Amino acid sequence: MSDYKILINGRLVLPVLGGTMEVINPADNSVAAVVPRCTAEDVELAVSAARGAAWQWKNTYIGERAELLFRLADIVREHSEELVALETAQYGGPVSKTRNFDIKFVPGELEFIAGLGRATTGLTISADPNARVMTVREPLGVVGLISPWNFPLVTAVSKLAPALIMGNTVVMKPASCAPLTVLKLGEYIIEAGIPAGVVNIVTGPGGEVGEAIVTHPGVDKINFTGDSSVGKRILSLAAPRVMPIAAELGGKNAMIVLDDANIDAAVEGATHAAFFNSGQNCGSPSRFYVQAGIYDEFVSRFIRAASKIVVGDPTDENTMMGPLAYMKCRETAEAYIEGAKRDGCRALLGGTPPSDPYLARGAFVLPTIFEVYDNKIELMQEEIFAPVVGVMKISTPEEAVELANESRYGLSASIWTSDYRLGMLLIERLKVGTAWINQHLAIVPETPWGGQKESGWTKENSVLVLDEYCYHKHIWIHMSETPHTFWEDRIRLD
Repeated sequence: MSDYKILINGRLVLPVLGGTMEVINPADNSVAAVVPRCTAEDVELAVSAARGAAWQWKNTYIGERAELLFRLADIVREHSEELVALETAQYGGPVSKTRNFDIKFVPGELEFIAGLGRATTGLTISADPNARVMTVREPLGVVGLISPWNFPLVTAVSKLAPALIMGNTVVMKPASCAPLTVLKLGEYIIEAGIPAGVVNIVTGPGGEVGEAIVTHPGVDKINFTGDSSVGKRILSLAAPRVMPIAAELGGKNAMIVLDDANIDAAVEGATHAAFFNSGQNCGSPSRFYVQAGIYDEFVSRFIRAASKIVVGDPTDENTMMGPLAYMKCRETAEAYIEGAKRDGCRALLGGTPPSDPYLARGAFVLPTIFEVYDNKIELMQEEIFAPVVGVMKISTPEEAVELANESRYGLSASIWTSDYRLGMLLIERLKVGTAWINQHLAIVPETPWGGQKESGWTKENSVLVLDEYCYHKHIWIHMSETPHTFWEDRIRLD
């Protein structure tokens, strides 16, 4: 039986039916761990525990809630190397990346939200001289948090921390293929002293466990990060109850490089942003629109830089890019690569399966750059979620913005130029939630993250995230002896 247990009502327990599932290491297809496979019965227990703890947690002083998040941050730091190893084993992120980004980001996010929560206020409104009018923040109740596999612990904590600081209780479901660090977080939550029932963690397939959370009448809101098609399914399930959904979905992000850009910076930014985390980042650029005057030089240098990326064993400190999260991701990426070739794209780098025996047996896809001539092809419209990008030559900045907006997604984009005024004018026309100038993929706890169109609607991180986990109750206290009415003196009491 698994050494891992789910967290329900303050206890680490096994699923009601005792089911298990394997977590596969994508680097070599070995079994990384065996974890609980929950069912709707476990979701029922988790929601019941969360509802039972809701009133007490809501009425816990926000300073105490913040103190518990600070304590949890300390515990995460104490166990950082354990978490680095688990994160790398379950989804293939190189240890240099999981150590220096994922596990470093998590305690910082907890501390940022803890401090931010203590500074929350409502509003006072000058609505009537005879009244005192205000708004107060109140928790939603029980929030279902469904997190993805590409940044397993980062995304889970980015949802958990603001939900807790605003006084909600939680039922969490991590991705089935990468639940290990979130399950470990359950152990740390107990150690930190967070009261029983406030956080509950269940694991299992999205079609069973995830849907049981979404459709449960005791859940007051869902916050989901993942594929757009799954997001649409969640929206349809939530619609009969008119339950609020926060959905951070896919992206097909554009990087626009203009003639006056600093090519050194643009190439460095492109190489990092496109291939960081093996391209498994909803904010990564996979569509490059490069102005004709620097197109040849940029592409040549982009190819040289990307060819130097060290792809290999994610446990090796020198590895820069590991495998995709599981073999089906590799198969999907390879299908898109073959589709791009059929669509007439020319492979400038990569485009073939790895020949190295170690890489060939894992979920590895080499950095791949295609020269593209048609913005409407699959390669430029579909989220591949792999280190596969397309580069197009454009004539004018206006053409680049038009092509960038020619997408059903609207998560992020960047413009590389020395003319900041022009950059700002172009950004105003980009239909995205995040836009950078001379940067791409800078994401920190202080800045909001979320998109437009099929990239969903929500904000994670920053002060804006608090509004995702509370509602603003309007309170009107009338100070006069007689209420204000529109009937004036027509109705009087005898």
